[in-house]
Amino acid sequence: MATYVVGVVLAIALFFALRHVYNNFRTGHNDCCSSSECSCGCSGCHSHKS
Repeated sequence: MATYVVGVVLAIALFFALRHVYNNFRTGHNDCCSSSECSCGCSGCHSHKS
């Protein structure tokens, strides 16, 4: 039974991760823009709410 619970939790986490990646691709955003150590050169990333 615990195996099924862990499988469901992983499936839900995978769904949200893939949805996040798809939304970033669709809107043209990049997760690197919110990081201070990355210089991805994208202007205006911080003006959009995620």
